Amino acid sequence: MNRLIAIFRLAIALPILALATLLILLTARLPFKRKGIGLAPWLCTLCARLSMRIFNVRFSCANPHLLWQHRGFVFANHIGAFDILMMLHILPCRFLSAAETKKIPFIGQVAEAIGTLFVDRANRKSRAEIYKQLAEAERFPALVIYPEGGVGPAHNVQPFKYGSFEICVKNQIPYLLCAIRYSQPEPLNWLKDEKFQQVLWKAAQHLGPIRAELIPLRCVQPTGDENARELTTQAHREIADALGILPQQ
Repeated sequence: MNRLIAIFRLAIALPILALATLLILLTARLPFKRKGIGLAPWLCTLCARLSMRIFNVRFSCANPHLLWQHRGFVFANHIGAFDILMMLHILPCRFLSAAETKKIPFIGQVAEAIGTLFVDRANRKSRAEIYKQLAEAERFPALVIYPEGGVGPAHNVQPFKYGSFEICVKNQIPYLLCAIRYSQPEPLNWLKDEKFQQVLWKAAQHLGPIRAELIPLRCVQPTGDENARELTTQAHREIADALGILPQQ
């Protein structure tokens, strides 16, 4: 039964993803905007909402207006690919992503088209360049960063990297803390060394529904005098507390 459900879902989702990719690439350079955001990112939001319905992931967010009002970065915990769909479900956010994302069929092209910033964490030159881009990035729409530096286990929050918080302090960039929670995180958890195709197949097999909740916590406005490492530790603790779990040390 699970295999049949997965095949059915993918038979619907993959053609939609291919068509959406084509439309997003064709509209990426058009000057038309709605609420200050281009047409291609809005198509990406539409695709994210549709994808969550196909995979029977039911999204909720008590205070979506906090993301609409926000001008700056968003920091959240990271479990898997659906974390990105959750952010896009509200508005066409931008993202900081690993350089490997560019190699994923369809996803890589879409990510580039909506203004994703890519970083190779193993390359010092790449890290230095991304620091500069983040410092100069437009404040709206929000730029989402997962400070764990990658996907983590379903029932924990890995230690946060402090580089992005340091950028916020030095450039006085406000950031919004958010917690991401699933009623059944295991089918959506992107485990270490799993390929995108494996993750997609695993997500497609669940019977569901899976409830996905985005919890905006609070906005922090650095003044430039804070200690970035202390802010990192505090953000890590607040998100873990909101999820009711012990943060990984």
